[in-house]
Amino acid sequence: MMRIDYTCGNTALSKNINDINLELRCSNEKEIVGEIDRLKFNKNKVHDISVQETIDILDKCAKLWLDREYSKKHIEILSHILNQSQELVTYELENTMQMLLRENIEKIIIEELGHVDVLDKWIKTSYGEVHRQPRGVMFHNISGNAFVVIPISISMGLLSKNCNLVKVSGDEPYFAYAFYESLCEVDPKIKDRLSVLYFNSDNSEIYETIVKKTDCVIHWGGEYSGKIMAELCAKYNSHLIMHGAKISFEVIDKIDSIEKTAEAVAKDVICWEQKACLSPRIVFVNNEIDIKILASTIADNLKKFNTVLPKEYLNPWSSMKIIQDRQYCLLKYGIKKNDDVKVYSSNNADYTVILNNKMPDKEDIDRCFNRFIFVCPYEDSSKVHEYVEKNLKQYLQTMGYSGIDNEFIEKMTLLGVNIVTKPGEMPLHYPGTSHDGIHNLHEMTFVVSKQL
Repeated sequence: MMRIDYTCGNTALSKNINDINLELRCSNEKEIVGEIDRLKFNKNKVHDISVQETIDILDKCAKLWLDREYSKKHIEILSHILNQSQELVTYELENTMQMLLRENIEKIIIEELGHVDVLDKWIKTSYGEVHRQPRGVMFHNISGNAFVVIPISISMGLLSKNCNLVKVSGDEPYFAYAFYESLCEVDPKIKDRLSVLYFNSDNSEIYETIVKKTDCVIHWGGEYSGKIMAELCAKYNSHLIMHGAKISFEVIDKIDSIEKTAEAVAKDVICWEQKACLSPRIVFVNNEIDIKILASTIADNLKKFNTVLPKEYLNPWSSMKIIQDRQYCLLKYGIKKNDDVKVYSSNNADYTVILNNKMPDKEDIDRCFNRFIFVCPYEDSSKVHEYVEKNLKQYLQTMGYSGIDNEFIEKMTLLGVNIVTKPGEMPLHYPGTSHDGIHNLHEMTFVVSKQL
């Protein structure tokens, strides 16, 4: 039994995730209110901490995690909880921690806020001076689909000089605690501005109390929980930063090489086992390209990458569901709808590429996890726009794009796509790139203008 001692909580809750037994320290409403009051009391002290001091802490913490001797035990635990191979977790973790190195953090601040010192000093402008102030106490409601959101959310909360209350997900209750502990190793005073805890999400009264007593909420999660947080923030006039459920896709309009394009798409599919918002679920391909060769080559590359970044099978359901979904789509589109369908897949559940001459129903895009993807041809890019507008508009995030049609890019971004990147680079989040159409540091602070 592994015990996870969060910042507060006296009730032990046993949880089994993929046969790993966890004992979580669970907080009640009174204990959480105490933590919020403690963080509020520290606001002025935290405001006096320079951004460079926080950058230094994050840089040292990132280097700890990039040391494989240090991260080894955490990777083993995360691999088990996430049902991902240690190789894939290592790859994801190291890419995430690279973002917290000094040079990348400074780029993020400059790109998002305009000046690296704007949180510490008044910066001269054409009208006088400008400064940014933190919102106060922030509540981070963390989902369990991709652990990348934890260091992003926490680090931005610290850089913005807010005091931070983080609620971990019951699906993945470990990494936020481990990351918090590593920050405390670098600087024990981090506890003054950061609290990590767990409580039962079914207790809506606790959520209401938290939103009522904090100044800002950043939500990472599904559609249902996002709606609840939005209603609470509206009720108590708390600033909401929403990162809800999203869907991403790729459009292959023109290419130089089928092999290179297929390899790039396969890389995008593998990261986060398609559980991240930026993971592609469907690939739209110009029918002037040999789509059968492209689809089969994507499958070949998924097979190749499986030797380097293998899938993990810690429970029977993880393989049974994929095979069932594969058979269901083949029957639905190949027999019932009489579409021209071909499946390129492993004999087991390692990967599935469904080549369909028509675009899938929205409900079947929700099957696209764990290296499961649709490949669909189009005659005219307007058909892609039409399909996305009808089925995906409210969920849009990243579009991997290969082509030269800037008018199409303009139309898709007008529809709601907020990141456009090359195939093979969908999992990469360059410093300063928007996230769901916003900059988190920008939203976690407010602008003060001085015209004296």
